[in-house]
Amino acid sequence: MLSKIKVSLITKDEQNLEAPPAEQKESVLLIQLSTKETYHRLIDGFVRACLSVLLFLFSTVSSYAGITKENLGHFYQSIVSVHTSVLSNARTAASLGIKREGNGVAIDETHILTIGYIIIEADRIEIGLPDGRRFPATIVGYDHTSGFGIVKPVIPIKFNPLPLGDSDTIDSNEDLLILPAVERGAGSIVRSVSRRPFAGWWEYFLKSPIYTVPANGLWAGAPILNQHGEILGLGSLFVSEAIPSVSSPGNMSVPINILKPILQDLISHGRRKNKIQPYIGISSDDRNDQITVTGVSKGGPAFNAGIKPQDVVLTVNGSQVSNLTAFYQKIWNSGEAGEAIELTVLRDGAILKFNIISVDRMDYFVKPRSF
Repeated sequence: MLSKIKVSLITKDEQNLEAPPAEQKESVLLIQLSTKETYHRLIDGFVRACLSVLLFLFSTVSSYAGITKENLGHFYQSIVSVHTSVLSNARTAASLGIKREGNGVAIDETHILTIGYIIIEADRIEIGLPDGRRFPATIVGYDHTSGFGIVKPVIPIKFNPLPLGDSDTIDSNEDLLILPAVERGAGSIVRSVSRRPFAGWWEYFLKSPIYTVPANGLWAGAPILNQHGEILGLGSLFVSEAIPSVSSPGNMSVPINILKPILQDLISHGRRKNKIQPYIGISSDDRNDQITVTGVSKGGPAFNAGIKPQDVVLTVNGSQVSNLTAFYQKIWNSGEAGEAIELTVLRDGAILKFNIISVDRMDYFVKPRSF
């Protein structure tokens, strides 16, 4: 029995994220493999295809002079697909769906680093190896502040890990790789074009994420690697303006350096043990220079206190706020989870005050078995 594996690498000049997959201009190789052929044969064929494209495009670029079939193959051995299902009553089911998938990368012989929204509240997790095999896995740790998650297979598997790099020293002229898992599709050659703050409507803030172009459509949990195979970040979002105020479709990735101080906590305890930000359960936006509540998490602190959608937040603990960054900073500067947060809001022409008892977001999520 033969199976077909589509192998492609999207180049900077060729990707059109808006086009349907069949219309994207990709360098494609169809490899026919016996299902009994070894893992190394599959990797060898895939890497040969990727390497031929890389060498053709970048034969004159000194930063990729060291790329070989052997080291590219080593990179792919460390990257897996991550597939999860979430119960319909999970807190994140409505916003993130009950079926999720993305990528992950081995950071030691046991653990896979992925982006947290793929695995949070997962009732079932599988990881897919480059040879096509899948294994059940379980959540090891999750951190909402950074967005990272860690899983491991239920049965012992010895991975070939990639080292953690230094995300603070990325050169804008340095060619990087975004590599999704083999079974999920195409990797991309990208460059970092911006390191500016990001504030998300879901009580999320990153001081210096990595913005890259061109966009890779399989970004979720895909590692950003340098030519040495060092992990510099993990794909989190598609963005329309990777370059500020310029139409520049790209990806935003979480820098790996913010994982390092909490890595052992996540592995040993499943969560960070200090600097736990207070969570109040509000979705909001800051258009028109004001904080408007767009959603309130049912059963969360703000919901229980009486905050409603369309409320306009005027002050946090007596200080005026008009953008998401200031809003979050005022909340988080109040102390750790458990602190009382006073919000003054405008509702139907009336000014109202609410006292919200914050929580650790990890305690708010549903925690099912994840294998």
